[in-house]
Amino acid sequence: MTIETVLLCGDPQQPSEYMYEAASFLESEGVSLSRIDWKADVSAERFREVTMEMESRGPSDYDTSSIEAHLDGVDALVVHKAPVSASVIEAGDSLQVVGAARGGVENVDIETAETNDVAVLHAPGRNKNAVSDYAVSLLLAKVREIPHHTSALHAGEWSQEFDPDRLPRDVEAMTIGIVGFGNIGQQVARRLSGFGPELLAYDPYQDESTFDDAGVERATLDGLLERADAVTLHARLTEETRGLLGGDELARMNQSAILVNSARGGLVDEAALVDALRTGSIAGAALDVFETEPLPEDHPFLEMDNVVLSPHTAGSTRDAVTNGPRMIAEGIESLIGGADPDNRIA
Repeated sequence: MTIETVLLCGDPQQPSEYMYEAASFLESEGVSLSRIDWKADVSAERFREVTMEMESRGPSDYDTSSIEAHLDGVDALVVHKAPVSASVIEAGDSLQVVGAARGGVENVDIETAETNDVAVLHAPGRNKNAVSDYAVSLLLAKVREIPHHTSALHAGEWSQEFDPDRLPRDVEAMTIGIVGFGNIGQQVARRLSGFGPELLAYDPYQDESTFDDAGVERATLDGLLERADAVTLHARLTEETRGLLGGDELARMNQSAILVNSARGGLVDEAALVDALRTGSIAGAALDVFETEPLPEDHPFLEMDNVVLSPHTAGSTRDAVTNGPRMIAEGIESLIGGADPDNRIA
């Protein structure tokens, strides 16, 4: 495939200057890179709302004229979360490749791309290190109650616990369940394995070899919930997984167990989780994602001392920002060399 011109279309969360930083090695292949930014005048916070909507609405409901105006002679279009609708694809007379520098491709009209013989690349696992680092950090923070101790000390309290029945377990002595065993779930297992706990994982879409290679026991969802001292969620949000953990599933967990969610808020029935935390059905939770974001000011979680909260920031590291466009650029490099990249989905 001959690719001579690439348009890098950034956005408030991934500005094109960082896309260029990650993809500039293509210039040594004789590729010309140009840059634009979609919704550059929107705050990153507001842009998150736009893109969360796009995950359910698709790319066709947005004004893409500013992108289409720059497509003359462009062989490859690389975006982060900007919409690549049918009109964008059809406006690119020379367009051969579309790359979404993220794991999901909800912002790309795959069907139109296939109809127009446009290859589609994505960046699975671009933030796997960021999210898995954070998930393990959340788990450890809740197990050892680090936020509580920090707040108490800032408030002038020197609070120590000596009752063995009230002290936390060593991580090595715990059983930890991982729900969703893709790129991020596997990285969580890799990090936790150094602590030596018993690891269980549930993922109906993974081959047995994936669990064997990771040294993790495959479990059913019910079996995992019943055995685990901590459960960490790493599944994608789909119609099938929405509300994956509801009242019945939470009731299967041990009273001493904690729930960690750094994936998507919709995986958990939030009302059922609030009830489980209030009644002591489970011991606590550490949450980075919520059904409604930002978290409403009157949300019950904000009044609970058995919940660790953070503002959907698990995947936000500098390296996660540049990993996506780098992976797309590597895929383009493969196409130039006549190879079919692993991250091609259409």
